[in-house]
Amino acid sequence: MIAGNIERVAGRPAGWRVVLAFGIVYLGYGLNFLAIKAGVESMPAFLFAASHILGAGGDFDGLDGGARGGVLMPRANIGRAAFAALFLFVGGVGLVTQGEKLGVPSGIAAIIKASVPLWVVLLEFLRPKGEKPGAIVLAGLVAGAVGVVLLVAPRLSGAMNSGGTLGTALLLLSALLFAIGSIFVRNYPPDTDAVRSSMWMMVFGGCYLVFLGAVLGEFGQITEAEFGWKTVSAFLFLLFVHSLAAFTAMNWLLSHLPASIVTTKFFVSPAVAVLAGWLVLGETVVLGETVGLETLASLLLILAGVGVVFVGRYRAAKG
Repeated sequence: MIAGNIERVAGRPAGWRVVLAFGIVYLGYGLNFLAIKAGVESMPAFLFAASHILGAGGDFDGLDGGARGGVLMPRANIGRAAFAALFLFVGGVGLVTQGEKLGVPSGIAAIIKASVPLWVVLLEFLRPKGEKPGAIVLAGLVAGAVGVVLLVAPRLSGAMNSGGTLGTALLLLSALLFAIGSIFVRNYPPDTDAVRSSMWMMVFGGCYLVFLGAVLGEFGQITEAEFGWKTVSAFLFLLFVHSLAAFTAMNWLLSHLPASIVTTKFFVSPAVAVLAGWLVLGETVVLGETVGLETLASLLLILAGVGVVFVGRYRAAKG
């Protein structure tokens, strides 16, 4: 989820709290791809995505309303939340869920999603009055782009009616749309309160996904027999661990540590997802091909590119 701009507060938190918070963030954002894969084995993609997003939005409603005395925002701000939700939740979550439903392994989905920071840098470079990257950031952008191309090109070479090929294309589009939404929220935040902003975006995003599911006939695909332990467990994980616990832990870390450290989740999440997919689901085959050095090389290039981008932007901010 999107964390707001939270100023770093004085005081050093206890070490065990920092370790615990990072553990929650790494697991929450790394294992969510595995949970999505487990959930869509029996559930239609867009309605499954809508269920945990609307659930999290409702929980934030209760938490925010009780703690701060209200959840209302000005009409213009609500419009911003509705617009951003199209990119962050329909594009960023819905397309990932549909991509995994079509057969893309959870580890590959996580690797492609790790390219979001690279898209952000590229879009900022192209955007009028956007941030122009320096030489270090450009080097990271090139390395990450090469990794993305090596990963997705073989999977986009088949016929577009192939589930795996279409799923890969949807995941690539998802990363781009999530980057667009992130830039929009950073420049036009729906509200000064990050939790209230996220709540409204989740509500709109969930409603959009329900509408998409209805249009695509997904309601007719749901039966009671499909609500097994795996589906329920995946839903509960995405609701409580990913959307609530990991979001809260990341915001807490941002209030005590530099963003450059907290955003290491982009490095760790793909590795967690690949390992979990292998251990739990036995995802040793990706669209008919064994996961080997090519996939690992793509992962390392993308993560190295993201790392160089973070270092370059951190140095530019200090200078």
